[in-house]
Amino acid sequence: MAIKTKDLEKLLDVYALLTSTLDLEAVLTRVLEKAGDVLQAGASDIMTFDAASGELVYEVILGRTRAPGGDRQRLKLGAGLAGWVAKHRRALLVEDAYKDPRFFSGFDKKAGFLTKSVLCLPLVAKDRLIGVAELINKKDGASFTPGDQELFTRYCDIAASAIDNALLKKNAIDQDRITHDMEIAEQIQSASLPSDIPSIPNLRVECRSIACRYVAGDVVDITRLADGRLAVLVADVSGKGVPAALFGAKFSADFEHLAQADPEGGALLGRLNAIVTRRSKRGIFITAVYAVIDPATGAVEFVNAGHLPPLIVGPRPGDCRPAGAPEYPPLGVLDGLRYKSTSLALAPGERIIFMTDGAWDAKSPAGARLGPEKVREILADCPELAVPRLMKAITRFTAGQALADDITVVGVGYGDYEERTFPSQTKSLAPARQFVEKLALAHGLNDRTTGAILLALTEAVSNIIRHTYRMNPDEKIRIGVGRGPEQFALHLRDWGDRQDPGRFVSRDLADIRPGGLGVRYIREVMDVVEFDDKLWDGNELHMLVRGKGKK
Repeated sequence: MAIKTKDLEKLLDVYALLTSTLDLEAVLTRVLEKAGDVLQAGASDIMTFDAASGELVYEVILGRTRAPGGDRQRLKLGAGLAGWVAKHRRALLVEDAYKDPRFFSGFDKKAGFLTKSVLCLPLVAKDRLIGVAELINKKDGASFTPGDQELFTRYCDIAASAIDNALLKKNAIDQDRITHDMEIAEQIQSASLPSDIPSIPNLRVECRSIACRYVAGDVVDITRLADGRLAVLVADVSGKGVPAALFGAKFSADFEHLAQADPEGGALLGRLNAIVTRRSKRGIFITAVYAVIDPATGAVEFVNAGHLPPLIVGPRPGDCRPAGAPEYPPLGVLDGLRYKSTSLALAPGERIIFMTDGAWDAKSPAGARLGPEKVREILADCPELAVPRLMKAITRFTAGQALADDITVVGVGYGDYEERTFPSQTKSLAPARQFVEKLALAHGLNDRTTGAILLALTEAVSNIIRHTYRMNPDEKIRIGVGRGPEQFALHLRDWGDRQDPGRFVSRDLADIRPGGLGVRYIREVMDVVEFDDKLWDGNELHMLVRGKGKK
């Protein structure tokens, strides 16, 4: 789900300031004030990186006085917690600063301050180190949490953009300024995309998005309702750039607030239509499709406001049909409209696919349009991998051609599906194997096939730990298992750097130590192996065994 409405409103206030002023100190001060207010930090600061001297320079300090000796205090790259974060470009969550050997207490002593807990993040723009931001000492005496880190990252993105914006002004690079504005729009839009997809038994939920050169206004919300059902919103704001992104972010906040109060589709879209109609002053409208899915039965209630109709794919290859329903006008076109939901039931193995029209409108370098028929053909080819295969096909079809519109695809598969998340540690191998083994045997696979699957799983997880996370024990790996009448599927998700599986050098197959047999061995024992790097962050490995190995 996207961030909370009240927090998003404060975030939008800072975005609005960023797009209206080039006063660096004002923006950075506002960033720290809002972040400190939301996360209850007692003190905070932002430093910029001086590449010429290799030092961090304090720009804004809140909640504690500057140490004597000048207004521009400096810190060497690698020195102290902030210097370590800048050097390694990695965030730090520290519960007790004085117990961390990296902490530099000199500023505390000079300023008469006592640092306890610290949340410190690097500021990076266009893959360049811009600086470092810190939150210090929670007001209630507690330590900062990973959830605090996720939200503070949003504010740090703004700070990095603000500093980079000032550099653009200094160098008077007009074209870069346009590009930068588009990056701001993308950051605004990203706040309207789900930061974490809920895990619900019997439902495999996937979401992919590709932003066009001039960011438009795709909006996605995927959340678990209080009654256990899954709510999905896919919407597209007319227009492009910062105005569309801001309009979409506000719409996302409105939706989140209203959906939690009453998720019934027809009434919900009616209330949203009234808000959009009232707010739209420049002819902006929103197409939207909203669905509520019951994981216990596969029942779907959905309503379509001028959007592409959802598609139902599976359970067998070649199956693809539109989910028929009345199509109402887009939100914001006509006030007072009444919307009514349509009901359908997913059979085990079926998937409902939602997408924005950017998928149909993707063009090749020669100007050919992908079109709805080709999209349906791709989705129907392998229902289990419909979403990642569509995104790969679009990437191949466009061949680097600039997109005219954003592309967003959400798929929800119904059936026998479970997933678990494990820490990126070698000790996770045993429980991960136990999780998959139990499901494989319950599915009726024989011992030989189950053993081969477990070896492939061990190899894949070991490669994620070693190559993707570089033995960092603080990351996570999510393993999903789908069981259908014709196949047994594994989906391994990480949140690390993009990887090229072809670079993993395989050992001889007689050497059975985990973590080095590579993709070659995995392909030996699985019928389908596909690597997916089209997510917003991280990678996903899909492995399927089809119709064999039954007892």
